[in-house]
Amino acid sequence: MKILIVDDSLFTRTIHRQTVENEGHLVVEAGGGLEAVEIFKKEKPDLVVTDLLMPDMDGMDLIREILTVDPSARMVVCSADRKIEHIREAGKIGALGFLSKPIAAEELNRLIEKLMD
Repeated sequence: MKILIVDDSLFTRTIHRQTVENEGHLVVEAGGGLEAVEIFKKEKPDLVVTDLLMPDMDGMDLIREILTVDPSARMVVCSADRKIEHIREAGKIGALGFLSKPIAAEELNRLIEKLMD
């Protein structure tokens, strides 16, 4: 499976990359929402794992934009922003899951497995 990891933190992207690569998945990365949209169009990943708070395009707008490109896209939010209204909004607009940072590797892998069944 190909997974696009979107986060403005290189450290976070590296941790998530190691986590999913250890499970045998292919990873592509983006440091922000605008870059993620272009990578999504080119790479056509099976799953997008995105942060909410990014400087160029927030995660909500990224979800909306990707769904205009591919309405069947699968997306998960992984953020330190735990505001319930943001979690609900992400779900309403198309996110299939929400993980709070910092996340344990097992948590991320479990959610990926669940979404890919």
